[in-house]
Amino acid sequence: MRPKDLLRRLAKLGAEIIEGRGKGGHVLVRYGDRQATVPVHGGGRELGPVFIKKLARQLGIDPEELL
Repeated sequence: MRPKDLLRRLAKLGAEIIEGRGKGGHVLVRYGDRQATVPVHGGGRELGPVFIKKLARQLGIDPEELL
């Protein structure tokens, strides 16, 4: 899954996407009282399923909702 697609799905679930707070090619995502960073590097790189599951666990979201 591309990072932009992941951010779109997180936004649909109610996560707050803060683009100015990430460092370099990263974006801060807040969901409730939890937060995590998502790499948004150029070139359309794919994010692996293991990363997506770990990100979902950090935010307290069911990984199946993102995949």
